[in-house]
Amino acid sequence: MSMFATISWTNRFKAIILGLGLGLVVHVPNCSQSDCIADFTMFYALGALIREDRYSLYDLEKQHAYQKKIAPAERVLPGPYPPITALLISPLSLVSFAHAFLLVTIANLLLLAATLRLLARELSLTRDQAQWLALFALCNFGVQAVVFYGQISALVLYLMARHVTTAKKLQERKAGIWAALLCIKPQFLLVPHFILLLRRHWRGLAAGICISMGLIVGGFLLVGPQATKDYFFLVQHMASEDNEWWNQWRAMHNLRALTIYWLPGNWQAYVWVVGCFGVIASIALVNFKSRETDQDFAARWIVNLLGLLIAIPHLFTHDLTLLVLPVALILSLSDARVPIWLGVSLTAIGILPAVNYLLPTIMAGTLVFLFLGGLYLTCHSTRQ
Repeated sequence: MSMFATISWTNRFKAIILGLGLGLVVHVPNCSQSDCIADFTMFYALGALIREDRYSLYDLEKQHAYQKKIAPAERVLPGPYPPITALLISPLSLVSFAHAFLLVTIANLLLLAATLRLLARELSLTRDQAQWLALFALCNFGVQAVVFYGQISALVLYLMARHVTTAKKLQERKAGIWAALLCIKPQFLLVPHFILLLRRHWRGLAAGICISMGLIVGGFLLVGPQATKDYFFLVQHMASEDNEWWNQWRAMHNLRALTIYWLPGNWQAYVWVVGCFGVIASIALVNFKSRETDQDFAARWIVNLLGLLIAIPHLFTHDLTLLVLPVALILSLSDARVPIWLGVSLTAIGILPAVNYLLPTIMAGTLVFLFLGGLYLTCHSTRQ
C-alpha cells in the first residue's frame, strides 16, 4: 500500500473516531443509583462548609444539609477530600451552583487543552501523534465523566503531567513541587515521591515532602481536631464499608475491583495487598535499572503511571483521565506516523469503561495487562 493510500485510510479512521467522540459528548453517563447527584455537588458543599463552618467540614449531617440546598439528595454524598481541596474549591461557592458548575466545566476544558499542548511540546510529538492523542482524550470515557460530573481529575492530570515533564528535564526541585501539589488528591502522592526517592533526587524529594505536608497539615490545623478525627473516620469507613453507596467498587477499574469481583471474601484483602506490593516492587525495579535516555524515560513512566492507577485503592471512571499521560508516552515511542492499529486500539481502550457494567472489570483487566506488557518491554530493553 502506498504512503498516500495509508494517509487516506488514516484520515478516514480519524474522522470516524472524531464522530464517535462527538457522539460521546452528547451522551450523559448513566448512574446505577436511583438518587444520583453530580460529584460537583459534594465539592460545592465542601467549599461552602469550609467558609461558613469549617469545624464541621466532615460532619456528614452538615454535608448532607448543604448538599440538599443544591439538589434533592436522599443520602449524603461523602466528601473524603482533605481541607486543602475544600479551600481550593471554596471561591466557587461564592456564586450560585449553576454558575460555579459552568466555571468548573470551563476550567476542566482549559486544563485538558493545556495538558495536551504541554505533552505535545515536551514529548516532541509529531502532528499525527498529537492528533491521535487529542482523539484519545475526546473518546476517553474518563474525560467525559470529568466534564459531566464536575470532578477535579483534569487538575490532577495537569499536575501529574507537569511533574513528569519537569522530571524528564531533570528539574528536580520543580518536579518535587508539582508532585507536592497532588496533595489535593492524596492517593496520588505516594508513587511520584517514591520515584524521586528511587532516582535519588533528594532536592525534589525534600521539596515535595515539605510542601505537601505543609499543605495537608496546615489544612487540618485550620479545621481543628474534631474535623480531623471525623475525616479519618470517614476515610476508614469508606474503605471498609461493604455498601454500594459508600464503597462503589463495581465502578472501579483497579486491582481492588478485580480481587473483590473474582475472589472469595477471605482471599480478597490478602491478594490485593500482595498485588500492590508486587506493583510497587516492579516500579522500584524499573526505576533502579533504567537509564536517562528519552526512550527509557518514556517506557519507565508508562510502567510508573499504569502501576499507580491499578494499585491505588479508589480508581473511578473520572480518574481514568490520567490515562492521557501514558498514552502520550506510548505515542512518543511509536513511528512519526502512528500505525492505524495502534491509534484505533488506544482509542478503544478509552471507551472501555462505557461497557464495564456489561463486561465487569474489563477496564481493570486491560490496565493490568498493559502494565505487565510495559513492565516486560522495559525490563527486556534494560537487559539489552
